[in-house]
Amino acid sequence: MTLKALILLSVWFCVFITEVTELQIICSSEPVQAVYSERVLLQCYLKPPLDAKSQTVKWTRGNDIVILRQDGKDNAGAQREHFEERAALSQEALSKGNLSLMLSSLKLTDTGRYKCSFITDNVEKSCYVNLTVGESDVIGSDQPVKANVGEDVILPCHLEPPFNVSTLTVEWTCNKTYVHVYRSMKHDPNQQDRRFVNRTSLFCDEIGKGNISLLLKNVCKEDEGLYICHVPKLHSQVRKGNITLKVDAAKHDTKQQFNGSSNNNTAKNTIGVIVGVIVGGIVIAVIARYWQNQRDSQVHNGYKEVFSKTGATFSPKRERGKRGT
Repeated sequence: MTLKALILLSVWFCVFITEVTELQIICSSEPVQAVYSERVLLQCYLKPPLDAKSQTVKWTRGNDIVILRQDGKDNAGAQREHFEERAALSQEALSKGNLSLMLSSLKLTDTGRYKCSFITDNVEKSCYVNLTVGESDVIGSDQPVKANVGEDVILPCHLEPPFNVSTLTVEWTCNKTYVHVYRSMKHDPNQQDRRFVNRTSLFCDEIGKGNISLLLKNVCKEDEGLYICHVPKLHSQVRKGNITLKVDAAKHDTKQQFNGSSNNNTAKNTIGVIVGVIVGGIVIAVIARYWQNQRDSQVHNGYKEVFSKTGATFSPKRERGKRGT
């Protein structure tokens, strides 16, 4: 090797050592929470970014090696059996200094403190990520759901924390009768009671988010009762949620009340018209009698004036008699 080559190699080595010495390795500062059987990304990266494809990257939990990558490939022999085929690093991400670990098919025993290490020559940079793996519980409703006859109603039920149950079976029952069954990623009508045919559905776009609420259409009084949403194969201590449905016939009764009130009003209106006619007739008769009396009074006064001028004696009875002959 020539002197020039040795100088160049020495310069490169010094630059590399300087970069590594100033390099920072950063992990997620917040604890990571994940759900059983799902997957999670434990974040770890280099700052400034450095191509780590051909360097040694190691993830451990305690004394167990989760994954070890050396000379551009995984060292499967060093990996703990518990993590086989469940831990992975991204080749593309490594080229950008991203050492994040993808851990899939999570188990409750995966909970722990994980160490991310970047090793080159005699320099090791490390940081830690805390992972907690929990179960999702099926949650119904503590408060009863109320609906009127003829309405559509949603019976709420979900998984907490959210969990994708699209590949699992979901059963809705009421009084041991199957209301709705979701199986093999679709509605299964085989077990459904005929009383609920074409009246129930789940929100397909929401099942992947853990929302297994039931839509019940055209509610009737017979639908009232305790409903149970059940995910039989869910890895959890709580696989069922309860929802009480109360059906109120007030809407129907209000209609009857309206009809009755309408009939009563009609009867009252009829009576009012009759009374009005009678009172009106009496008023007209009184007015007519008044004007008749006024007319007779005027005629009487006229005759009296004529007879007073001629000196004759005026007798209303006589005059009426004459007028009658």
